[in-house]
Amino acid sequence: MLNKKEVLMVFLCVQCVYTAFVRYTPIVKVAEGRLRGIRDLNRQNQYFGIPYSISERFQPPKPPRKWSGLFEAVQRFSSCPQNVAIFNFGTEDCLKLDVYTPEHASIGQKLPVLVFFHGGAYYYGAKWHYNPEFLVKKNVIVVIANYRLGVLGFLCLNNVANLGLKDQLAALRWIQKNIAAFGGDPDNVTLSGHSAGASSSSMHILSKRSKGLFHKAILLSGAALTPWAFNLDPLRPAYEDAGKLRKVQNEREVYDTFLKASLHDLLAVSRGISIDPKYFKYSPCYDGNLTDVFFHDTPYNIIKSGDFNKVPTIIGYTNLEGVLFYGLNNQKNLYYLDNTLPDRLPSTFSWCSEKDKRRIADKIRSHYFGTQRINSGACTKELINLYSDWIAYASIDAYSRLMAKYSDKPIYNYMFSYEGNRNFASFLLNSFGIPGTTHSDDIFYLFKPGGITFNDNNLDKLMIEMFTTMITNFMKFGDPTPTESKLIPMRWPPITANWTQVMNIDHPMSVIDTPDRYRGGFFLELLCEFGLKGYVPCESAMHCNLDE
Repeated sequence: MLNKKEVLMVFLCVQCVYTAFVRYTPIVKVAEGRLRGIRDLNRQNQYFGIPYSISERFQPPKPPRKWSGLFEAVQRFSSCPQNVAIFNFGTEDCLKLDVYTPEHASIGQKLPVLVFFHGGAYYYGAKWHYNPEFLVKKNVIVVIANYRLGVLGFLCLNNVANLGLKDQLAALRWIQKNIAAFGGDPDNVTLSGHSAGASSSSMHILSKRSKGLFHKAILLSGAALTPWAFNLDPLRPAYEDAGKLRKVQNEREVYDTFLKASLHDLLAVSRGISIDPKYFKYSPCYDGNLTDVFFHDTPYNIIKSGDFNKVPTIIGYTNLEGVLFYGLNNQKNLYYLDNTLPDRLPSTFSWCSEKDKRRIADKIRSHYFGTQRINSGACTKELINLYSDWIAYASIDAYSRLMAKYSDKPIYNYMFSYEGNRNFASFLLNSFGIPGTTHSDDIFYLFKPGGITFNDNNLDKLMIEMFTTMITNFMKFGDPTPTESKLIPMRWPPITANWTQVMNIDHPMSVIDTPDRYRGGFFLELLCEFGLKGYVPCESAMHCNLDE
């Protein structure tokens, strides 16, 4: 057995070996002090865990502290508190970001910048899940930031709301102040996100507070007017979860209960699931009652007024979004959905009477399931269609057309259809015997996933090259296909309010009319007939009768 002296010698030897192989980046000076990161074997500079704000529980983000000496930006694995399965992860001191640059990047180069916010139903995910090597190779800079999640980031009460969005806002401000030091151009920032990260990115398009902080946007499988983007009944889960810790009778008691709870207890009582059509428990909400509002009106009203941040935008989804959500289900959840469907309707219908909720539920049951009970054995395709319409098809195309109508900047739509080895949820598709691509299958043709290795074939590599070329072209020129090329021998046309053409990202690529116009049409009609005005991508008829 080694004694203490021998253990110390072994440790020092390991440190020497590590130091010998680590290649540090040049030192960068930001507003808070000097820092350096790591240069990886692919000639990419990586600056991990840079603090962009200070988070105190249920308080808006505060400016980061200055440091003395040299900050070693080498700690990649940080995340905001979250519960995944039975495990808790993360710390409340989590407002960190990672900066990835080409090896040659230096102050004054003014390289285009991509800011990426992860998805995860507003309650899980982290910056370290994504490595943007494919993009950085094309001479751009990528920044990926954590933001507060779940009850810590999206509790909505009279005195607190949308802290996760305000964290993102703080990250964008930090980037404006500091990205030039890394060789980036603060006047050419593309805001992007996937799923909940896409919907929250589109909320920055609508917020006056985000004006001037970005200049283009890329939304992958999410938008501000999707049925799950907002929780329009935010007090219900807050009271329910606080009530698991102690009896609460008003919002002040809810707030105090959560404020004083241990992190373990807070995560335990606020656990949610991402497959409940009703809402993601803690998600963005209208905050017009606060002094530091994020939304000055409802999303639809903001778009219709034209008073939003008009930027060139790419918006898209996969060709079978709902398979992932179907695969996350179990018989218990489906039994609950089958027997309590009126109570599982998206929160945009929460203002309706119980009678109208039953009427809407009957319409959904009849359209998707006919006379069948809702269970996994008998109605796989039907459930996939329901989840696909809910997550994307009912609203994203409609949102795109609204943006095209009220913005003077180009809007580009895509559908990702390529089936390859990097498709994140392909194991679900294969097990169901259903061809197509599902939610998240596009993301890892832009990023390398943390902790997962794919066996790429030549077609996969070609798809990575094509997709990343279009994305970085958009970052540089505001047009994903500024010219035809051997790699991409066609132009990707922007849409109009009345004419939608979609880039079908597949092998081969093609430009098509809006795919399967019937998809999502029924669900969109429900949203437009019964949805709460201002939160659906149309002028809601508000046909619910409250006088029951």
